[in-house]
Amino acid sequence: MKNNKIFNCVLAITFSCSAFVTFTQGDPNFRQNQFNILMLNPAQAGANSYSEISALAVNQWVGIPGAPKTYTASGNFKVMDNFGVGVALLGDQYGPVNLTKSDINLAYHLKLSENWKFGLGIRMSISNTTVNLTELSTIVDNDPYMQSNLRTGIAFNAGFGGLLYSKKFYAGFAMPQLAKTNFLNSNMTNFVDTRKGFIAYVGGCFKLNNRLDLRPNIVSRYVSGTPYNLDVNTILSFNKNFDFGVTYQWQSGLGAIVGYDIKQKFYVGYSFSYPVNQLNRVTTQTHELALRFRFPQKSNRSQSPRFFI
Repeated sequence: MKNNKIFNCVLAITFSCSAFVTFTQGDPNFRQNQFNILMLNPAQAGANSYSEISALAVNQWVGIPGAPKTYTASGNFKVMDNFGVGVALLGDQYGPVNLTKSDINLAYHLKLSENWKFGLGIRMSISNTTVNLTELSTIVDNDPYMQSNLRTGIAFNAGFGGLLYSKKFYAGFAMPQLAKTNFLNSNMTNFVDTRKGFIAYVGGCFKLNNRLDLRPNIVSRYVSGTPYNLDVNTILSFNKNFDFGVTYQWQSGLGAIVGYDIKQKFYVGYSFSYPVNQLNRVTTQTHELALRFRFPQKSNRSQSPRFFI
C-alpha cells in the first residue's frame, strides 16, 4: 500500500511537469485520426470528394486527476475541384494546462495525372493558453516560481503541409506550427519551442474481397525535446459501412476502433485504449467518441481515398 501511494505521488508530479513542458508540442494525439485530419495537415482541406463536419470528444487516462480531456469540432469543405477550406476548433485541458485554439486551413490540389494529385496547404491559427501553476501543490512553501499563472494571451501562429494521394494511397507531411510560444509574464524559451516539430503519415486501401477492405495507416509525430510518437492502425471495412480494427501507440497504448456509416451521411465512431506502460497501474482506459455528417456529393467520381478509415 505504501509503495502504491509513493508511485501515485511520483506519477502525479511527473504528469503535471510533462504537461507543463510539452503542451505546446501541437495538437493532441487521437486514435480516430479521420476526425482530426485538418489538425494533422492543412493540405487535407478539400482533399475528400465531399464536404463534411465532425466532432470528437476524448477522455484520456480515466481515474487520474488532471488527465487530458479534449473536444474538437471541424468542417472540411471542398469549395472547388482543386481548392478546399477547412476550419477547426479545439479545447484541451490536461494537468494545469488549458488550451483553446481555432484554425483556418486553405489548400490547393494539383492534378499530377489521371490517378494522382498533390495538395499543398497553409494554416493560420489563433490560440490562448493558460498554465495554472497556483493550483499545484509543491513541497516548497511559497515557491516563487509557482506564485503566478503562465498565460500567452491571444497568440497567432501558422503552419504548412503537403499531401500526395490517389484512390488507394496517401502520404502527408506537415509542420503544424512555425512560430514560438511566448508567455506574457515569463520567459520560457529554454523549456518551450513549438517550431521544431513535424507530422508525417502514410496509408492505403486494399480490397480483400467484394465485401471487405483493409485500410492500414501509420502516423508519426516528432517534437524536439519530447518522446517520439508513432501510431499504427489497421482498420477492416465491411460493406463500406461497418469499420472495426486495432490501434497501437508506440510504448503508450493498445486499443480497438469501431464505427458505423449510416447511408454515407452520418458516421458514429468509438475507440477504447488500454495503456501498455506503467500508467496501467493507476488507469486502464481511454475513450473516444466521434460524430460526422457528410454533405451529398455533386458527382460520383472520386479520386480521393478514405483517409485513415
